[in-house]
Amino acid sequence: MLRFRSILFAAVLAASAPFIVRAQTSGAEASAATSGKLTAVPFRAGTVLSAEISKQKPSFDVESEFDKPAIENPAWIELIVKLDSGRSLSRFDYEIVGKNGTYPCFAVAEGADGYSSDAEKWIIKTSSPLKYYRLLFPVRLDEIAAAKKELLPVTLKIKLFETTLAPASFQVRVMPEGKNFTRVSSVRPEGICNMTYREAFESGN
Repeated sequence: MLRFRSILFAAVLAASAPFIVRAQTSGAEASAATSGKLTAVPFRAGTVLSAEISKQKPSFDVESEFDKPAIENPAWIELIVKLDSGRSLSRFDYEIVGKNGTYPCFAVAEGADGYSSDAEKWIIKTSSPLKYYRLLFPVRLDEIAAAKKELLPVTLKIKLFETTLAPASFQVRVMPEGKNFTRVSSVRPEGICNMTYREAFESGN
């Protein structure tokens, strides 16, 4: 009799397991919806984990007077992304639509490497899903003034061709005056996109 009850209990538990998992998932989704913060944003080639705008120009290993941003005295938007397996990345692939204009990508880099105007660094042909990559966009300085509550809404679009996939929209964090972009090593696996500087780094996260 005891064995029969044990078997019956195991059967009931197995039958209810999907409902328990579904309830847990729904709870997590409800929590995310309540917070209103999607900290990792999918885009065509992977996931945007961090998005920032700063007046501070990032480091370049190689620069050329023949390869400069079209905007004089720009602000800079940097995205830190994780690429899906088998994906490549180039400075020609994407553009960002801000409040005051549309801006092509100017440089890409792997991990913490410096940006470069060297043509050999324009394309990352072989990527790893275990590494992070950076995209840099020079934008008009008044994009910073267009931000609300230290966040600037932007859209990341594919530049070279039309697609039925929806572009990725998210909010770029305005970096405090004098602050450089966040180091790749400081970006958490769950992402820090759509978060102000205070939310990402000063609120116990």
